[in-house]
Amino acid sequence: MTQKRRPNIVLLMVLCLSLMTIAFADVGESMRRGNRLYSDGKYDEALLSYQDALVQEPDNPKIHYNIGRALYKMERYDEAISEFELGLLEKDEKFQANTFYNIGNCQYKKGQLDAAIHTYKTSLLIDHTDIPTKQNLEFCLKIKEQMENQPQSDSTGQQQPQPQTQPQKTEISKEEAERILQAMQSREKENQKKAREPEKPERVEKDW
Repeated sequence: MTQKRRPNIVLLMVLCLSLMTIAFADVGESMRRGNRLYSDGKYDEALLSYQDALVQEPDNPKIHYNIGRALYKMERYDEAISEFELGLLEKDEKFQANTFYNIGNCQYKKGQLDAAIHTYKTSLLIDHTDIPTKQNLEFCLKIKEQMENQPQSDSTGQQQPQPQTQPQKTEISKEEAERILQAMQSREKENQKKAREPEKPERVEKDW
């Protein structure tokens, strides 16, 4: 009676490990190639390389994160947000804070100011020391304040007239008039100086 040949368990284990090593090498190479292309500004090609890596490791949060970065540069903000959200599965807190930062940037680019403010605050709850996130939050809050202080408009888009009080007629001396003129000129110079200053920090996605 002939005995059935049993599979060599050791050989199978070696074969599996070899295949895993090859797959891991492919992922690493695709990621490195994607990073090089991204650095060169070839975001569409970088996206393809990251997607190649994703085929090998579809649940890797860092691959989704890099795909989100490429999509952000291509101004495909909705898709970028979806990829960044998948990146939140990563347990590293610094990584999570960076991911929320990038989602906030996408929301800002889409004109979703309140959502961006909320997301930046979430990022700071995780990493309260991050300076770029604080700068972007402060800038968005400043924009919101300016919008709220603008004159209200009616349904036709016309500005609503604001209630005015009748000014009292008073006479002023020549010296006082000169002081007022000098103050106005000084204020105008200060406003011109502020206008030349950059209004906002550069808003870029964070690397990982």
